[in-house]
Amino acid sequence: MGKSSKERCIKCRLIIQDCICRDIPTFWAEHKITLLTSKKEERIISNTGRLLRCMLGNISTVYMGEKGWQKAVESEITRTDYTPVIFFPIPPVCDGHSIMENTGKPLNIFVLDTSWKNARRWLHKPVLMNLKKVGIKTVPPSEYILRKQSAENYLCTFQAVTLLMAELRPKGFDSVSFQIHEKFKLWVKSLARERGLTRTTARF
Repeated sequence: MGKSSKERCIKCRLIIQDCICRDIPTFWAEHKITLLTSKKEERIISNTGRLLRCMLGNISTVYMGEKGWQKAVESEITRTDYTPVIFFPIPPVCDGHSIMENTGKPLNIFVLDTSWKNARRWLHKPVLMNLKKVGIKTVPPSEYILRKQSAENYLCTFQAVTLLMAELRPKGFDSVSFQIHEKFKLWVKSLARERGLTRTTARF
C-alpha cells in the first residue's frame, strides 16, 4: 500500500501519522469569514480553505452552485451586526480599517475559495457585485508549492486570509498567528513530501 493510499484525517486530510490537528489553535475573531467554495474544490486534498475552518471559529461556508446558495449569500450580506465586504487581494481595493471606522462594525469577509480563474468569475456574480472589495497591503512570496499559481503575487486562500487578519489586527490574533502559520507550513511540507515536491521541483 502506497503512502498516498493510507488513511487520512477527515479534517486536515493528511495521512494520520502526519496529522496536524492535535493542539491546533481555534481563534474566534470579531470579523466573520464567509467562505465561498464548491463541493469539487472541497474534495481536493490540497484545498486550504479546509484549514481555515479548522483554525478560525467565526467562519461559515456557502457552496457556490448548490441549491439555495444565493439566498445564503444574501442572508449573510443583510446581517446587521457586520459590514459585508469581499476579499480579493488584487488592486484596486478599499481599506478594511477605513470601512470599520465608517460603519462602526466588524467585517463579514466573503472569501472566494477556488482557483484564481474561478474567483474572477465569481467576483462578478450579481449577488456579490455591490460589495466593497478589500485586499492586503503587502503580498509576500507564496509558501504554497502544492498547486501552480498563475502569478507570483497570487496566494492560496489560507495564506491570503491569515495575512488579511494580521493587517486587520483582531483582538488576540497576534498571540496565535505564529502557531497558525507554523501549522500551515507543516501541512504544506507533509503534502509536498507525499508528492515528492520541493520548491525547485514544483512545476505542475
